[in-house]
Amino acid sequence: MKIGIDIGGSHIGIGLVNSNGTIILKEEKFIKDKSNIEKKIEEYITENVIKMLQAYYINEIGIAVPGTVTGTKIVRAVNLGIENYDLVAILQNNLIKAGYTINIKMKNDGKCAALAEQKYGALAGYDNSVFLCIGTGVGSAVIFDGKLLEAKNVPGFEFSHTIIHRNGAACNCGKRGCFEVYASLKRFKEKIVKEFNLKSINGECVRDFIRKNSDNPTLRYMINSYIEDLSIGISNIINIFEPEAICLGGSFAEYEGILYEPLKNALINGNLLFNKRCDIIIKLAKLKNDAGIIGATLI
Repeated sequence: MKIGIDIGGSHIGIGLVNSNGTIILKEEKFIKDKSNIEKKIEEYITENVIKMLQAYYINEIGIAVPGTVTGTKIVRAVNLGIENYDLVAILQNNLIKAGYTINIKMKNDGKCAALAEQKYGALAGYDNSVFLCIGTGVGSAVIFDGKLLEAKNVPGFEFSHTIIHRNGAACNCGKRGCFEVYASLKRFKEKIVKEFNLKSINGECVRDFIRKNSDNPTLRYMINSYIEDLSIGISNIINIFEPEAICLGGSFAEYEGILYEPLKNALINGNLLFNKRCDIIIKLAKLKNDAGIIGATLI
């Protein structure tokens, strides 16, 4: 078995994954305070990995990270405020001190989730596809001719930091108007919580509020604005790659009737696609938020 670790912009998931891609044990922690974040990440991972190593035979560990990864190092993860962090070396050293020597691999989270959906989920059977992981930020990956595309020196295909609004809202990357700023589901929820004075940003609470207040004009405007920005960003990707299918994962996969259906309608029936494709397949991730954990074991 393998351990898959998914470090997100607001949570860490650690799972024990068998050879069929099934998670048989999972631990999760939500990140509320990002001060001294590196220390919190390495301590939480080390503690839980050691527990799993004590109870099971593990032959490898994979880590999915929301940012630029080269080798053993997180070069930049803007939503966590991390730069040049040699996480793999630190974890290996911690495990050696505990008496364990094990191989650890690391890759961008969007790429990991795409690998999982390609092998076990919604993208199985498609040779050319695009995966978008929409949550705190927007992870992304392109599969071409059945293989994950990556640039030579960095992961590449950072659709999240293409600009869709000139001089728009500030992004954590330092630019303005990035697709990620407008497509972030976390930001979408935060705006609703603030506008309607909700007590919790919890996904189920927000979804329940939207369902019960679907006729509220202010809420409808906020949803329509979000869908408009999201559809513009995704249509740009479709116009460049013309994939067989697009898979939408992350927390977005929990918003099927609320956001997914309006988004499909905007892409297929709106005036956004150059080739006016009605055959474009737009799917929700089958593995949902578990894709990162499972995909980390496929690196």
